[in-house]
This record gives sequence, structure tokens and C-alpha cells, in this order.
Amino acid sequence: MSKNLIQKENLNIRNLLIGRVATNIADSLFYMTILWFFKTKFHSPIVLSLIFIADSTIDMLAFLFGPLIDRTYIKKLLNVTTIGQIVLSIIATILFFTKSHHSLIVIFLLAIYVLSTIGSTLIYPAEEKILPALVTKDRLSKVNGIFQMTYQTLDLFLDALATLLITYLSLNGTMIISAFTFSIALTFYVKLLLPKKLLIPKNKDFFTNNYWQDLMKGWNILKNEGKILILIIPFAVTNLFYGIASVGLPYFASKYLTNSAIGYGGLELTSSIGGLLGSLLVQQFSFGKKKLEKWVTICLFFSGISVILEAIIANFVPFLLIIFALSSALWISMMNINFEVLVQESFNPHILGRIETINSSIINCMIPIGSFLGGIIVQNLGSNWTIALEGIAEVITSIFYFFIFNR
Repeated sequence: MSKNLIQKENLNIRNLLIGRVATNIADSLFYMTILWFFKTKFHSPIVLSLIFIADSTIDMLAFLFGPLIDRTYIKKLLNVTTIGQIVLSIIATILFFTKSHHSLIVIFLLAIYVLSTIGSTLIYPAEEKILPALVTKDRLSKVNGIFQMTYQTLDLFLDALATLLITYLSLNGTMIISAFTFSIALTFYVKLLLPKKLLIPKNKDFFTNNYWQDLMKGWNILKNEGKILILIIPFAVTNLFYGIASVGLPYFASKYLTNSAIGYGGLELTSSIGGLLGSLLVQQFSFGKKKLEKWVTICLFFSGISVILEAIIANFVPFLLIIFALSSALWISMMNINFEVLVQESFNPHILGRIETINSSIINCMIPIGSFLGGIIVQNLGSNWTIALEGIAEVITSIFYFFIFNR
């Protein structure tokens, strides 16, 4: 399969994949460098929290960028955005040398980080928009699986790589490497030969002369495709419990595995491996749209069961936590990939930018609320409940999907 992707007729897939890999690496280096600079320079949790607030706010407002993604020729958008990220990395490097007043550095670096994050928010949905135009429907699951498998593999090593570079090369050196890696991404985006159907059409079904009307058109088209919206809204509620579980997980790992960071890190590593295996396994299947709906339901159900078993088995055989954590991540990875394919098959490429960003905003908006509630639940009920509630929410959501799709 990998050999097929590097054949001449699949040159676009290879260029897009390498470009995205380079973008992911550069993004991670940029993020870790800015984060570490704020941590070591100001020694203030409040200042550091500004990074996380900026991240979650941009995730929730991603829908605002949908019309821009759909209105712009994607190759131009990828190129211009990546050039902007190179420039931002260079400016950040210069600011690291500046001895200006602390508050000015905070403002400038935070603004640079926000702009770079917006750039990433434009690039990632753009990829989802491109893929259906580059590959046939029967290959969408396999290609999405390969992309996700690559990202999961990167996730296993990127934070460690960034930490090593910052330690041995300094913040400035790491940020320069980030700029260079963005440049590598640009060289592959430039090579993309995108089909004419990705050029902006003069089609009133998808576009108006008004940005906000285009935004509402994306929402109306999503709303009319009832099954996709029915999938998204309950999953947003499920993400509320994911946010709760994320806060409880370090305490859960400390309680049942080890008091050191190794227990928590081990669970995170196990989840990453499970996600990698899921993205590898999903490539072996090919479904029609109807079967995709059922497969999304099945994957979410078994992920929920695995999470519930984590909470139950912890009191008896703590070592089995690793097995159920891996199982949960495997099922949720397959579900996410199949859900993405279902979205790509359900909408015209000219509207996908808006659909993808609206989906992202709806799904992510509940996570900050969950994170807040997670602290209260851990304090009053214990970490087991934070894990169990996530599993219960996933199972209930999957049962809801089952009845909706069968009706």
C-alpha cells in the first residue's frame, strides 16, 4: 500500500503527506519553544495559562475560518500560510534576544503564537478538503488511515524531540529549526498539482458575495445533512466527559500505577500506541456510507466499554489498565478516521472547509468546560469517577447512534 502512494499518479498524496508531516513537526517545535520560554522567563502559572486559553479559544472559533478556506484556492492558502509561519518563527527568534520590558515580550509573543495557531487551524481542514478530490472513495479510508498513522507515530516522539532540542540547542536554535522545517513543508506544498475542481467555482449553491452569508450557508448545508449533525452534537457532549477524564487521568495513574510521572506517561504512551494500531488496522477495511455509520457506532461502543473496564479493574488488577487504555485508544482512533471519511463522502469539496471547521468548533467547545468540572469531580468524588463517566458517556452516545441509524 505504501508503495502505491509513491507511484507517479499519487505524487500529490506523497507531497501533501510530507508537507503535513513537516508542518506537524514545525508546529510542535514552535509550541514547545514558546511554552518553555514563558515558563522559564516569567515563572508565572498565570502567564503560562495564556497559551492554553489562546489554544482553546481558537479551537472554539475555528468555524470563523471556514469561508476563507473554501473561498481561497487551497494550494495558495497552504503556501501563503506556511510562508507566514516561517516569518513568525523568525520574528519569535529575534524577540528571544530582546531585552525589552517583560509585558511587551508577553504581548508580542502571545500575538505571534495566536497567529501561528490560526495558520495551523487553516492548514489542517485544508488537508481534509483536498483528500476527497485526490483519491477515489474506495481509497479514502486507507489514505486517511495512512495520514493518521503517520501523525500518531509522530506524536510518540515529538514532545521528547522538542525537549531535547531546547535542552541542547537553546530556545533560539529550536525556533530556527522550526522555521527551517516550515520551509521544508513549503517546498512540498509548492509541488502540489491540484485538480481543477478545487478551483473556486461561481456556484450559488455554495458561495455568495458575503463572507457571513457563506458561513451561514455552510451551517445550513450541515444542518440539512441530518445524520452528520446528529453524530456531531452528541459527540460534543461526550467530549465534555473527555475533558473531565483528562483532568482525572494523572491522579488515576498515580493512585493505581505509580506516584511518579512514569505511570501517567505510561498511560499516555499506551494510548498513543493504541491510536497508531487503530489507524493501521482501519486501512484493512473498506466500507460504503451505510456501513461507515454502523462502524462509527461499534467503535465508540467498544471504546466506552474499555474505558469503563479501566475504572472497574483498577481496584483489582491495576496492570490491566494498560490493556484497556490501549483498547480504548485503538477503537476511538478507528472511529475518528471513519467519521472523517463519512464527512468527506457526504459533502461537496467546495463546502468542506466550512463543514470541517464548524465540526471542530462544536466538538471542541465542551472540552474547556469538562476540564473545569474535572477538577471539582476529582476533589469530591475521586479520579475513578472521572474515568468511568467518560466510558459511560461513550456507551450511551453509541446506543443513541444505533437507534438513530436503524430508524
